[in-house]
Amino acid sequence: MNRDNLIRMIRPFALLLSLALLGGLLSSAPAEDKPSKVPQSAKEAAELYEGFKADQALLRKNLIHKAKDGGKDTKASSGDACQAAQRIFSRVPFLFRTREEVLQLLGDPATISDYNEPAGKDPVSPLVYVFDTGFGGLRYTIGFGQLDRVRVTRIEVEGQN
Repeated sequence: MNRDNLIRMIRPFALLLSLALLGGLLSSAPAEDKPSKVPQSAKEAAELYEGFKADQALLRKNLIHKAKDGGKDTKASSGDACQAAQRIFSRVPFLFRTREEVLQLLGDPATISDYNEPAGKDPVSPLVYVFDTGFGGLRYTIGFGQLDRVRVTRIEVEGQN
């Protein structure tokens, strides 16, 4: 693997780590210093960053892998969907958001592609979003903590081969 490819793979992870550290710093700031950036409605969510609404729509852009011998076709994420997911997960602070806020921003994982399972009914179960073209991609797992079972306490990113 050459240096440029390695840097391209590490960059989203470094951004997520930076966001996690920034979230920790903001959570320890006095209340009057905390910015109020949690969207209260879908309209406010559109203002998270320029192009967010377009990226939200791109998350569900698919390509179809035709099955052989009468099997079921597979709906996979397009390259555009994978890139939109990287932009969203690197620009939107998910830490300390509620499950409902995350679902409002991203929708049910089952609506992304055939590689996803529906969001469970258990309010503390993780939300897992897989953006895979059928030839690789990324899995984003949004978890809720043991003490604060209502808010996001971790975001894991794994490569899919």
